[in-house]
Amino acid sequence: MMWGEAQSGADRADVEAEQGWDAEQEAALFLDRHRLDQGPDNRAVVLYAIRHPDSALGREVARRTDGGVRLTTEDVAALRPLLRAHEEAGQGHGAWQRDLGVQAERLESLTSDARQITSDFTSDMAALSRAQRGEGDANGTTDVAALLEQLIARIARTERDLAELSGSIATLRDRIETAPRDPDVDPLTGVMSQTGARRLIAELPDQPHGYALATCGLDDLDVIETRYGRSVADNVLRTFVATLRQSCQGVDIIRWEDNLFVLLLRGRPLAQLALMMEEARAAMLARTLRLRGSGEPIGVVTLSAGVAAGMGVPMQDMFDRAEAFRAIASAGQGNRVVSRA
Repeated sequence: MMWGEAQSGADRADVEAEQGWDAEQEAALFLDRHRLDQGPDNRAVVLYAIRHPDSALGREVARRTDGGVRLTTEDVAALRPLLRAHEEAGQGHGAWQRDLGVQAERLESLTSDARQITSDFTSDMAALSRAQRGEGDANGTTDVAALLEQLIARIARTERDLAELSGSIATLRDRIETAPRDPDVDPLTGVMSQTGARRLIAELPDQPHGYALATCGLDDLDVIETRYGRSVADNVLRTFVATLRQSCQGVDIIRWEDNLFVLLLRGRPLAQLALMMEEARAAMLARTLRLRGSGEPIGVVTLSAGVAAGMGVPMQDMFDRAEAFRAIASAGQGNRVVSRA
C-alpha cells in the first residue's frame, strides 16, 4: 500500500503515548504525494483508508496504488460509495467513540486539576510555614485557615465533577459493552484479527511467488503495563502498530494475540520484509513516548522480530520458523530482527 515514504525518527521522535500517530497529517501528505486536491471529500476517503487499512475501502486503495501507482481524481470518486457504506454501517459505533473521547478529555482535565490542587497546597503550606516562623502564630493561623477554606472549596467542586463524570463513564461503558463488534478487526489497533486473516492465511501456500512472514512484538511491554497501567500499555501498542504501518507499506498486519503481531508480504523476497522490519525497529528506538498528562517519558520502547520466507509452505510452518528467530532476537535486551539462525 503506497502511503508514501515512512517518516524518519528525527521527524517523529517525540510522540505522546496516548496520542499515537497523526493520521490527519499522513492523509495530507498522501494527497500531496498523489497530487490530489486537499478538499474535504478527498481527505475523508484517504483518512478513512489510513485509519482502517483492512476495511474494504482500505484494501481497494492499496490495490489501486500497488507498485507506486498514483491515485487519480477518478479513483477517489469511485471510492466514495465505499466510504459512505462504511460510515452508514458505523454510525452507532462512532457515536460512543466520540462520547468516549469527550469523557476521557474531561477525566484528564479533572485529574490535572486535582494534581494542581495538591501542588498548590504543598507550595502554599511551605510558604505559610516559613512566614509563621518569622511573623508569629496569630497571623500564621489566620492565613492557614483562609487557605484551608479555599482548598476545601476547590476539592468539593472537583469531587462533584468527578462524581458526575463517573456516572457518565458508567453509562458509556454499558453502551460500549453492548455495541456490535467486527470480529475480523482487532478493536484496539484496527488491524486484522486472527479471524479476519483466515482466508488470507488459507491462500498463502498457493501464492505463485511465495511469501515472507514476520512475527514481532514489543520488548518489555509487560513492564510498561505494570508501571503505568493497562491503558498506557494499550496506547503504546497503538503507537507500535502505527510504526509498523509507516515502515511496512504493502504488508498485511495481523494482531495474532496480545503483544504478538504477524506481518505477511506476498510475492516479495525475505530481504524486503526484513529491511522493513529493521526500519520499524529503528523508528521505535528513535521515539520518546510520553504520558500525556504529566509529560513523563516512558523511556525507550523497542521491538524484536523474526522473519522467514518460503513457497508452497503452510502458514503454520512459516510461523514456527519466524517465532524461533524471534526468540533469538528477543533474548537478552532484544531490539533485534533475526532472519537467519
